[in-house]
Amino acid sequence: MSDKDNLISLSDKVKQKQDDLRREYERFLFNKILGCYSVIEKLGLKPIDVVDISKAGTSFRLSEKEGSFGVGEELDLRFYFSNKNYVTCPVKVTRVQKSQNAFGAEFQYGCTFETETKAYVVIQKFVDFIEAFSEQAKEDKGGSPILYF
Repeated sequence: MSDKDNLISLSDKVKQKQDDLRREYERFLFNKILGCYSVIEKLGLKPIDVVDISKAGTSFRLSEKEGSFGVGEELDLRFYFSNKNYVTCPVKVTRVQKSQNAFGAEFQYGCTFETETKAYVVIQKFVDFIEAFSEQAKEDKGGSPILYF
């Protein structure tokens, strides 16, 4: 084993940390602040659990009980930024993976965004914000007291 095999790339470690922080922040945003729903024809709005988002597309989970989609299927995703305000972005399903959890079966979907819509500009800026945040964010380890005035 050479010394080269034992070297750790600092830039790779920094990038990994930023990616981990970005995913953690994405999950917080989608689970606590933003609502995401899929529009299923004849079934209406169904809540989805966003796993990841990028400028190219998104990944989300949906309970089997709520319905299912096939590869190549097009659907609209609604990203709610308040109780009443949302942006609809059409997506195309490119990957489907079925798994089992404690609550039953669910599907995880990989989708690409339709880039020719006005809503796509909003998605791009939203992803830019998440990436910029992950580069600058610091973790609060509880060392500094919070002062209330």
